[in-house]
Amino acid sequence: MAAKKEAVKQEENAKLAPVPFTVGFNRSQSESLVYGSLILGILFAVIGAVGGLPLLALASLAPFGIAYWHYPMVEKGKPQLGANEEGLYVERIGFIDWAAIRMTDVKRTSVRNIELVRLDVLLTRSLDDAVTKAQTFPVWKKFMMRNWKRTPREHGRELLAINLHTLAADPEEILSRIRAFKFV
Repeated sequence: MAAKKEAVKQEENAKLAPVPFTVGFNRSQSESLVYGSLILGILFAVIGAVGGLPLLALASLAPFGIAYWHYPMVEKGKPQLGANEEGLYVERIGFIDWAAIRMTDVKRTSVRNIELVRLDVLLTRSLDDAVTKAQTFPVWKKFMMRNWKRTPREHGRELLAINLHTLAADPEEILSRIRAFKFV
C-alpha cells in the first residue's frame, strides 16, 4: 500500500517538473522563399553569362542575397529557442540565466490577415551580463537573419523580442514551458 502511494506521489512530481524543450523555424513557410530565390539567382547568372548580359548577371546578386539572408529558416537541426535548467536558450546568444529574466510576455499583432506573435523577455540587467553560457557561431552567420531583436531599456536593463510566428510550435505552449522553468 505504501509503495502504491509513493508511486502516485512520484508520478505527480513528474507532471509538475518542467520539461526541457527546443523549437526551430517552421521550414514549410520558408522553403519556397529560400530555394526560389536561389533558383532565380542561378537563372539570372546563367542567362547573363551565356547571353553576354553583365547587368543581368550582376542582378543575380539580389536573389542570392535574399537566399543567404533567409537560410537559417531552412537549416536543419538548429533550434532557435529552448529552455532547460541552465536557462533560456536563444540561438546566436546562448543560455540566459533564469535569475536575469524579470518578465516574459506574448504580444500579438495583426497585419492584414497575418498574425504576428512575439515573446518579450525583459531582463534585469544587460544581455551580456545575463548570458551564462554564450554560443559561438561562425562569422558568416553574423550577417544572416536572426529570430530576435534586443532593445536597451532604462537602468541597464534590456528587452529581448523573439519572433514566435516563424517557429514550429504554438506560442502559448512555448510561454507556458518557459514559465514552468522560471518559477521552479
